[in-house]
Amino acid sequence: MSVYDDFSGCSWIGVPAELYKGQTWDGRLRTQTAYFRRAFQLNEPGGPFILHISAATRYRLYVNGVSLLSGPCKGDRFRHFYETIDVSQYLARGDNLIAVKVVAYPPYDVADEHADGIGPQFIWGSASGPCLLVGGPDVGTGQTDWRVCLDDAIEWKTPNLSFWMGGMEVVDGARLPRGWADSPTPGGVWASADVRWSIHPNGTGGIMPFPLLPRPIPLLYEQPAAWIGEKVLQSDDVLSFSFANGPAVIPPHTRMAVELDAGVLTTAYVSLPMSGGQGAEVTLRYAECYSDGTYAGKGDRCDAVHYRLHGHQDIYRPSGGTETYTPFWFRTMRFLRVEVQTAQEPLTLEMPMLVETGYPLVVQTTFHSSDPALNTLWEISKRTLQRCMHETYEDCPYYEQLQYTMDTRLQMLFTYAVSGDTRMALRTIDDYHASILPEGILQSRYPCQASQVIPVFALHWIFMLEDYYLETGDISVPRRYRPTIDNVLDWYARHIDHTGLVGQTEHWQFTDWVEDWEGRYGMSAASQAGPSVSNNLTYVLALGSAARLNRLTGRNDAACAYEADARAILANVEKRCWDATTGLYREGPGIDEYTQHAQVLAVLTGLAADPKALMGKALAEPGLHQCSFPWMFYFLRALERAGMYERASVFYDRLIHFVKLNATTIPERHYQTRSECHAWGAFPLYEFPHTLLGVQPGSPGWGEILIRPFFGIATDCAGTVATPIGQVEVAWEQKGDHIALRGRSPESIPCVIALPGGRRVNLPRGGAFTESLPM
Repeated sequence: MSVYDDFSGCSWIGVPAELYKGQTWDGRLRTQTAYFRRAFQLNEPGGPFILHISAATRYRLYVNGVSLLSGPCKGDRFRHFYETIDVSQYLARGDNLIAVKVVAYPPYDVADEHADGIGPQFIWGSASGPCLLVGGPDVGTGQTDWRVCLDDAIEWKTPNLSFWMGGMEVVDGARLPRGWADSPTPGGVWASADVRWSIHPNGTGGIMPFPLLPRPIPLLYEQPAAWIGEKVLQSDDVLSFSFANGPAVIPPHTRMAVELDAGVLTTAYVSLPMSGGQGAEVTLRYAECYSDGTYAGKGDRCDAVHYRLHGHQDIYRPSGGTETYTPFWFRTMRFLRVEVQTAQEPLTLEMPMLVETGYPLVVQTTFHSSDPALNTLWEISKRTLQRCMHETYEDCPYYEQLQYTMDTRLQMLFTYAVSGDTRMALRTIDDYHASILPEGILQSRYPCQASQVIPVFALHWIFMLEDYYLETGDISVPRRYRPTIDNVLDWYARHIDHTGLVGQTEHWQFTDWVEDWEGRYGMSAASQAGPSVSNNLTYVLALGSAARLNRLTGRNDAACAYEADARAILANVEKRCWDATTGLYREGPGIDEYTQHAQVLAVLTGLAADPKALMGKALAEPGLHQCSFPWMFYFLRALERAGMYERASVFYDRLIHFVKLNATTIPERHYQTRSECHAWGAFPLYEFPHTLLGVQPGSPGWGEILIRPFFGIATDCAGTVATPIGQVEVAWEQKGDHIALRGRSPESIPCVIALPGGRRVNLPRGGAFTESLPM
């Protein structure tokens, strides 16, 4: 089956010109909303009823009033995805109705990024207005009579400090077309939809608007969630109301509010049932935590006495009837403030409903220790990863919902470690490949309408390819993307200056959110003056990955060339940036700037002559610029390589600090924590299975299993680690003067257990093992 089979004879449909009459236009496109309906008869329900559906730019599908699905999956100009769903269980004999709410976001360049009426940066907007494509028996768009109503009830307001997300809603309930999703006689002005474009190629190679591809990942899950309680308001100017005894009635001419606690940070659709209250205004404010409204002004995340709820908000003005308000896109929150100002009528509110949503990640890896702090870190790390996975990986669900390369490489590793799921990873690899610019560098966040380049992030994409190969053993993926690897590395080679190092380049020379660099947006002084050792050594790591992948795919000459390039960079870093007086690598030639990052990378690239001494200095030397959360993973790899993993506890302590402040996810960084949920810091998801339990692939695709547990950090731990070839069980505990180790690996898969002192236990066909080791 092909795309054309799924939509055989169908066309895109849109809003006819007659529905735009009387609307004012200031010369710039704005977000538009339309409602599409197709009523049809079904003589005898039974068997599958398959719908294929896409829209420009986003849709929500309803069948006989039941809300089912949001889409399409994020794409770009040349990859417009569609969903497939069997709706047979929602159909009935006789009259049936398929209804679709479509929100069309304009192109990014129609307004400045802070203006109202723009769309999210992660959605590819167009100038088409609301358009819909449906394929299915007797409901195909362009083949059957679809009706459409253009919305004039919703305004879109850009939230403060979050222009990336597009607009929040301000809705006049009285102007909504009542019953559009479930009534045979809806309100509003309706017309037959216009037929816009065929989906078929024009025969001479022309690419039609919205080139279609099937959705590359599973549908997001949607499941009911509940509030765990209410907060008593500490305010003199707003009265408090409660849902404790059922629906709340807000009297006329009254301002009242309630604050609800979901227990943990969540991503969910919110629905607020209400009746009456014509002339009132209801504000839904979504907050990750209590704060003073600044990034730095946070303490206990649940402290409603000293702090308030600040954040994004939707506003709904009730029609006076019985209705339910549901914002179009999911919201991110730990807390919800419902604030009401009534007019002449009372307003009755029911408890808001939550439907949690996210990527259907099945966490199969388990971990447990007698140390409750480690167990808590495991749980909040899982939650952080899950909240940063929807249609792509995300830097954060609250402020941006954008997929950044450095973040995403780590999230992919964490996903492998807890589930073995590679579907999102594969789409992500292709996303960044699709982002390439004519100059040969990849964009640093994608899909995204607003192009951005952080050059060093493109190197992390190369790491993704090698990670994927090690996890799956599938060499076809790195082979497919070899030309893109070449383009990225050639871009770097063209920027080598007279020092023999990659010098100052255009674009954003971000390294890390180092507190001392806050005024420079995460850029070292060295990167702004010339070569940065951190960026050059990351380039060396990428050259090594590229060399291995090229040799695996039969390009030995390219592999040798990349290895020679790496040796040249290493020689020049050693020559120009090693400071024998301090025993450290400078961040740049002739620059009196020292970072933990440079020392970590000197160990990981093999440059450091004495890794243990260098990492000791990286931990202890005063004045070194400190790694933030995204670099914890790399710091831990350097400690592991230097034989100093026992020093890793300092990084776990950083996370435990936030647990003590009642955080339920890991924040973006350890200072001025903008986002409360940023999965690049969820490194326990990798560390606990990989290092504490010690389960690693012994060969690509897990053709062999290596178990090398680290007996430290805790006095015991146990777990089951998910791999593509089955579960691996490991448990160990300190008993007096020895360690008791036991476990089981999948039958018929060779397994090697690497123990302290260099002893190795070989299990040629896997199976159970038990060892007793001296402390």
